[in-house]
Amino acid sequence: MARQIADRIAGPLGSLMLQLYIILAVIFLVAPVLAITAGSLTTTQYVVFPPQGITFQWYLRMFDRPEMLGSFGLSLAIAALAATIAAALGLLVALAMVRHKTRLNHLLWLLVVSPMMLPSVVLGFAFLQAYTQMGFGSSLLGLLAGHVVLVTPYAVALILTGLRSLDPTLELAARSLGATPSRALRKVTLPLILWSVVAGWGLAFLVSFGDAAVSVFLNAPEMVTLPVRIFDALRYSPLNPELTAISSGLVIVTLIVLVASASVMRFERLLGGTGQSGKPATKEA
Repeated sequence: MARQIADRIAGPLGSLMLQLYIILAVIFLVAPVLAITAGSLTTTQYVVFPPQGITFQWYLRMFDRPEMLGSFGLSLAIAALAATIAAALGLLVALAMVRHKTRLNHLLWLLVVSPMMLPSVVLGFAFLQAYTQMGFGSSLLGLLAGHVVLVTPYAVALILTGLRSLDPTLELAARSLGATPSRALRKVTLPLILWSVVAGWGLAFLVSFGDAAVSVFLNAPEMVTLPVRIFDALRYSPLNPELTAISSGLVIVTLIVLVASASVMRFERLLGGTGQSGKPATKEA
C-alpha cells in the first residue's frame, strides 16, 4: 500500500522534474549558442544582445582573414584524420576486448580511457614533454598524435557498445557456413556495428575539432588550430562581433557533423534492416 502511494506521488513529481531538467538544459546549453549567433549578426562594432539590426558583414569579413581560414582548414584536417585513426584503433581495441576476455581487459580499458580522466591541461603538457623528447614536439605529427590519443577513448566506448549489443551467434553462423574469420567480420559484424563506428567517428571529430586545451601546447607559431586562434584573439578584442561569427562557424560545423552522422546511421539501418542487436528491425508506426 505504501509503495503504491509513493509511486503515485513520484509520478507527477518525476514528470515535473523531467520538465524542469529540460528547461534548464535549454537555458544552459542552447541559450549561449543562440546568444553567440545573435551577437554575430549585429550591425554595431561590438557585441550586444539583442543585436542592433541584422547584418552578415562579419561572416563575410572572415574571408578577409587568411590566418583564420588557415586555422579553420587545419582544424578540419586534424579532426578528420584523428577521428579516422581513432575509429580504426577503436575498432581493433573493441574487437580485442570482446573476443579475448582476459584479466588484462580491465587494465586495457583503464589505459584506453585514461586520457578522459586526466585534466586536458595536464594531458597537453605531458604530450609536449614526451613528443619533444621524441623529436616532433610542436609539429604537425605531434599535434595529430596528441589529438588521436585525446579522442580514441570516445571512439572505443561507442564501438565497444555496438559490439557488446551484437548477437555473437550471427558471426558464428557465418563461420559454420564456411566463411573465413575475416570474411565473417567484413560481411556480418562490420555492417551491423556500422552505426557505432559512425557515431564514434563523429564524436571523435567533434572533440578534436573543438579542442583548445591540448592544442595550445602542441601548436607552432605557423600552425595554430581555430579554437586556439579564437582564444588568442579574444584576449585583445573580446567583444568583436567578427569573433562571434567565427565561433558560430564552429557551431555550424558541429551541427553539420551531428546531422550527417545521424543521417548515415539512419540510412544504414534502413538499408540493413537491423537494429543494434542484429535482430530484424520492426517498422515503426
